[in-house]
Amino acid sequence: NGNTEQIENALINKEIEIGIVEGQSKNQSIKYIPFLKDELVLVCRSGNPLVQESEIAVDDLKSMRFITRERGSGTLEVIEYALKQIGVKMTTDLQVEMQLGSTESIKSYLLNSDCFAFMSIHAVSNELKNNELVVLDVENLCIERYFYIITLVGKSDSLSELFIQNLSAYYNLKL
Repeated sequence: NGNTEQIENALINKEIEIGIVEGQSKNQSIKYIPFLKDELVLVCRSGNPLVQESEIAVDDLKSMRFITRERGSGTLEVIEYALKQIGVKMTTDLQVEMQLGSTESIKSYLLNSDCFAFMSIHAVSNELKNNELVVLDVENLCIERYFYIITLVGKSDSLSELFIQNLSAYYNLKL
């Protein structure tokens, strides 16, 4: 468990044989296999006053308080890139209250504050079902990404291959 950079380093250092990451760097010694499509959405607790808005304007983002993942997180890189495309720089335009190292810690913080976060729709599905968190639409913003299975290039063992085959069968993927 860690961010993309940590998982890639663990793979390169042979601490692990396979990983699943949300980012895709350009490391030539790592093979990246697209695994699962994901959408990152803006969420807040259901009691937040902005829940009444039908859509959040891009400029409104600049007055909101955010919780983000830490530097090195593939999720953070994807969010920064998408925001940049609509003219928002995370480092200078947004009010980042705190950076946290896990999805679970961000969800916990959100449930007890009036902050906002961009999170995986998969990661917040239970909280959305239970009406604890709510998705807010942001004008002209759609953030999609893939999760990748990573292995070392040229290194393959039967256990890792079996794991990947089981994942592809479970998710009906063509890997």
